[in-house]
Amino acid sequence: MRKFDVVVIGGGPGGSDCAIRLAQRGKKVAIVEKKHFGGTCTNVGCIPTKALLYVSGLYAGIKEKGKRLGLSGELSYDLKGMKKHMERSILMSRKGTEALLKKYGVAIIKGTAYFDRGNFYVEESGEELKGDYYVIATGSQPKIPATLRVEGVWNSDDVFTMESIPQSIVIIGGGVIGIEMATLFSNLGSSVTIVEMMNRLLPNEDIDVSKAIEKSLTRRGIKVLLSTAVKKIEKSETFNIKLNNEMEFSSERVLVAIGREPVIPKGLEEKIDTNKGAIITDRDFKSSLPNVYAIGDARGKVMLAHVASAEGVYVAEKLSGNNPEIDFNAFPSVVYSTPEVASVGLKEEEDGLKDGLKSFLFPMSANGRANTMGERDGFVKLVVDAKGTIVGGSLVGAHVSETLMELVLAIKKRMTLKDLSEVIHPHPTISEAIRDAVEGLEGNPLHI
Repeated sequence: MRKFDVVVIGGGPGGSDCAIRLAQRGKKVAIVEKKHFGGTCTNVGCIPTKALLYVSGLYAGIKEKGKRLGLSGELSYDLKGMKKHMERSILMSRKGTEALLKKYGVAIIKGTAYFDRGNFYVEESGEELKGDYYVIATGSQPKIPATLRVEGVWNSDDVFTMESIPQSIVIIGGGVIGIEMATLFSNLGSSVTIVEMMNRLLPNEDIDVSKAIEKSLTRRGIKVLLSTAVKKIEKSETFNIKLNNEMEFSSERVLVAIGREPVIPKGLEEKIDTNKGAIITDRDFKSSLPNVYAIGDARGKVMLAHVASAEGVYVAEKLSGNNPEIDFNAFPSVVYSTPEVASVGLKEEEDGLKDGLKSFLFPMSANGRANTMGERDGFVKLVVDAKGTIVGGSLVGAHVSETLMELVLAIKKRMTLKDLSEVIHPHPTISEAIRDAVEGLEGNPLHI
């Protein structure tokens, strides 16, 4: 039996980064992974989705804007070639993670961890996992209610095994996963319908973001049904979908994208405090069990790869005797729709801003770089408090995922409008729209 300072259970971004940082701090570390390193993000989430979205976006962009931009000629796509690009992206990320774990001397244990009689074991080998501390980083899985578990209905993992693009698809869920999948299939010519229970798409984003994305998707031919639930799905030659408003229609494919739910090691769920299937922790990520921590999607809080990574590094530093900080007021969020969405900090709800907050929205149609790309949709919206401190930012437009970090730093460092207005932004760039929004809040917009 091997003995470790820390045993990390789960090899996704949270678990892997936690294990690597612990090893860098001189700890004897083991990591247990039942399948592939990289977790959901690398294998059935961020990486494959963005690989397919990038290629399909190139195709759709030329089809939609080519004539206006002076491009002509026949254009087609090859799904097999697209999937090869996707698989290369996955493999490089997966192998890179495993190589780094080996580089820093982390003991790799392949197998499924479970909890029994007060200890962790490996199901396949029976080996006891003996550590002074344990970090649960087991991630999440697609959530599918029993009423929607019909043979042939896809979850978000299934999309990456498809052999053809469906002529029509119904996507149940208008959150991040649903919007990205709708964008992907629309790019490749599918007739797409989104069914969302809430009264707006992307309900966790700013209200103006929700409106802009609904408008953009609708203009591209995607049908959006809000405040609507799927009552029943029946399978014949196609899928027959019955809604709660008595509406019925058929579709070649159905994709359930209503979110994800935590995965907890077998046997542990009965011994550890949970809430709706998620492990409850304190602010230092300690669970109710002595010497057992939990990070990432297993906590059921902010289910994003980069947040899991930050939590993993925090726990590693804590277990190494350091005093790290983590700021959940400044975590970024990105949706790879067309146009992209990127946000951080406070958002405006349907009933407006409160507590002396104010906002300004600068349209991308007035941005030089956006116009050169033919990407006029979107805006930069900033939220500030009564003192002029930046507390929130929402961006919609081309490449805003790469522009957001200016606002993440601004919120993290409690920067003011004056701080940003004094920074010279390069021209022409999308980032100039941030400065323009700042000037709008100061009452002196130069470009609208």
